[in-house]
Amino acid sequence: MNETKEETSITEYKEPSLLNTISYGSAGFWSMLAYGVFNAYLMFFYESVVGLNIIYVFLAMLIFTVWDAINDPLLGHLTDRITKYTRKIGKRFIWIVIGIIPANFVLALVFMPPAGNPATDPMPFFWWIVFTTVLFDSLYTICFVNVEGLFVDKFRTDKARRKARGWGTPLSMLALPVANIVPPIILGLFGGIDNQAAYLPMIMLIVFTIVPISLIMLPGMRENKEMIERYYISKEKPQSFVAALKSTLKQKSFVYYIILFFGFQLVTGSLTASIPYAVNFVLPGPPFGVEVNMILLFALFLNGALVSVPFWIWVAKKVKNNKKTALIGGVCLIVGGFLTTFYVGIWDSMIYQFILGFTMGNFWTLMTIYFSDVLDERVLLTKSPNRGTTVGISAFLSRFARAAQIAIFTIVHVITGFVEGASTQSPAAQIGIRLHMSLIPAIILIFCLLIYWKFYPITPQIWMENKKKLQELGFA
Repeated sequence: MNETKEETSITEYKEPSLLNTISYGSAGFWSMLAYGVFNAYLMFFYESVVGLNIIYVFLAMLIFTVWDAINDPLLGHLTDRITKYTRKIGKRFIWIVIGIIPANFVLALVFMPPAGNPATDPMPFFWWIVFTTVLFDSLYTICFVNVEGLFVDKFRTDKARRKARGWGTPLSMLALPVANIVPPIILGLFGGIDNQAAYLPMIMLIVFTIVPISLIMLPGMRENKEMIERYYISKEKPQSFVAALKSTLKQKSFVYYIILFFGFQLVTGSLTASIPYAVNFVLPGPPFGVEVNMILLFALFLNGALVSVPFWIWVAKKVKNNKKTALIGGVCLIVGGFLTTFYVGIWDSMIYQFILGFTMGNFWTLMTIYFSDVLDERVLLTKSPNRGTTVGISAFLSRFARAAQIAIFTIVHVITGFVEGASTQSPAAQIGIRLHMSLIPAIILIFCLLIYWKFYPITPQIWMENKKKLQELGFA
């Protein structure tokens, strides 16, 4: 990738200021914190704390995923349109505001189930999961489908995008101590990880944290006049939703990127959702205790991810080939996943978590850049700067990773005899936790990586050709 040619060819572009870039990057902190708590505790909370049968949890999440089939791409398409207010307030900023403000408070509802006995009357709990997760995700989608769509227009060169991720990734990583270390502390103070009443103060503390962050991120989401005018460059008639959906799924680079992203999301989601199970049912108790063990594992995972950020940015600059860089990261993550399966005690678990965090840093740091290559090609195919449908479809398909993770947990727990609400589990159930923590997801990632390696079409040469074509069309 010839960055010198790219930078000198774009004479009109002025990179956002450092403060504006940081403001934009703080959205990653909000997302990582809110969804970090959501993913890490949702299943454990309803299955092991509330005592709801895992089949109901699985069915609720299945309905949630089906809703995503409509929600993510459709909202992405609808919010991507130019309106009579676009020149005054921009195309994306207003949707970001509409989504982010109420989403702060809906998150709390997820962990506030109705009163009753889930063993004898499970349906109120089942429908509560469906209602709260669907509402939260809809608001999240309205906001972040536009945050993602804004990235390519706001940071138009590969240099600017790496700089934005260089700031945005550490900000996202800073959310991990709050998402993964603070909740165990609060749960411990209010009765422990298995005490349902402790989850209310925990989630309220998270909400009080993300509300000011949502305000800090808004200045970075404002579109300047130059960005707004670029929305009007295209003379092409906007595609209908069905046409945009079909053409997006025909874009090879998008399909194979999604396959890789699916594997990464599955590994990440399975790990974070498994740690509460591992420390509660598999790891020996003393010398530290359940809550402290959770803090130590999440802390080492976080440290590994944080220290990896400059390393992976250096690798991307050195390799100058986004496809090859992604492959390197994928192989490293697979190795980290296999290692994490075979922990014995807290000390070796901490080492494995650090290694896994370091290997995951590749995708956390550079995934937006990988996706930006796909979105740039999307502009060439449609001759239009509209990317909302593509971002929405990407968000929907990524949810299949969560559905797959829930399905894996459900199947493993049923086969190994996991008992809902029990304080201890059998050796077979403990082996099951090890399997769904990282081994099964790592094996699936192998297949995703092989498909990406074989078929992903954007080589460095094609990347440079796309940049030149974007400039000719006035979109670079």
